[in-house]
Formats: sequence, C-alpha cells, structure tokens
Amino acid sequence: MNWDQALALEIVVPKMSISLIIVGKTKEGLPFCYEDNFTLQQVNAEQMVTTIEFHTWNPLEQLQDIGFIEISFRERGILYYAFVELLHQSVSQAVCSLTLSVPHEFRTFQNRRANRIQLDARTPLTCRVIGVRKTASYQGEAFSGFIHDISAVGLSFVTNTRIFYPLFLELSFELPDDPHSYVLHGEIVRVSNYAHDSYRFAVEFRDIPEATAQLINEYCSRAQL
Repeated sequence: MNWDQALALEIVVPKMSISLIIVGKTKEGLPFCYEDNFTLQQVNAEQMVTTIEFHTWNPLEQLQDIGFIEISFRERGILYYAFVELLHQSVSQAVCSLTLSVPHEFRTFQNRRANRIQLDARTPLTCRVIGVRKTASYQGEAFSGFIHDISAVGLSFVTNTRIFYPLFLELSFELPDDPHSYVLHGEIVRVSNYAHDSYRFAVEFRDIPEATAQLINEYCSRAQL
C-alpha cells in the first residue's frame, strides 16, 4: 500500500499512535538504538509530525547520526511498516517533536490470528518449487498434494513428494464451493511426517494481494458459521 492510499483510506490519521525504531550513533560514537510509541500530530502528502512526551530527559538527546528510522503501526490485525527520514527535530518543554518524510510504500505483515479452517473434503493443489527463502529464481516440475488447512496467511498441505524448508513454492488450487481459482507464492516454514509415505508442509504466503487475502479470510469465516 502506498502513502496516498493510506491517506485516502484514513489508515493514517492525526492523533493515532505509531511506533518508531531509531538506530544510529551517539555523540560519543557508541551505537544508539531506541524504540517507543509516538503520537502522529500532523500528516499530509509530503511529511508527518510526531511527538513524544518525556518526564526527565529527552530520549534522543544523545543521538548524533541516524542510520535508519522505521515507522510501524497495526490496523485491523495487519502490521504496516516502512523506512522514513528525519527532516527536523525540535524540543519544547517536555515534548520532543520529529518531522519525518513519508514512505513511498508500506510493507505489511499479518500474523496467524487470521481465521483458519481444516478442509473436510480432499482438496487438491498443484505445487512447483520456484526458489528459496522468498526469492523466485527457478521453475521446477509440478507435483500434487491436498490441502489440510488454510487461512488468509498460509496453508498446510500433504504430499508424497519430499521437499524441505525453506523452499519457495508456487501453489495453485481451488476451494470447495468457491468460484475463485488461486495461484499464490509461499515459503515452507515447517515439515512433519503425516503417514508412512507422506509429509505435511506448513507454508506461509508471501506477497499475497490484500484483495486475495480478504477473499480467503471471508471464505474461512463463512466455513466456521
């Protein structure tokens, strides 16, 4: 999601709480690492102003050089995060104010609290190894399996083909009573024996479109009713 979309959808609004991670170097040349919650006071298309109150000393007083600043926040269970730059810093009484650049794009992460269901029907899927550790660099031969369970953030499947962590897969499947066809990418995060000659693989989706994740989450929610 880009910054303009975040503003238009009011995902980023004044008075919301955000987390900042600031890493750099102190005036003495020592590593500086700081994380805290700031309040977003002003926001527009080009910059944002955040503040934090302090009671004894300015937490950024010893900061000399900045390596990077990461902004993050959660909205409806999704973690949004991005790198930004410091444009201006000021201190007035017991309030530290930071004017930051806006990110071009937010990256997102959704944890496993999404609705997860086990499929009663034997639901086939076609898999293909396309790389390793989130990087697609290969087009392997297709093999088959069946889905054991699924959520908007991942699935597990059973197959007789022996593969291993952390291979990167292309997964093609359809779900029972669902008109959509899915072709998604995912990384193997766990492997376990399932039966005498088969294995169960847990896969987390990577770079899944938000609209697709919403479709799967709604499907899982309906199945739980």
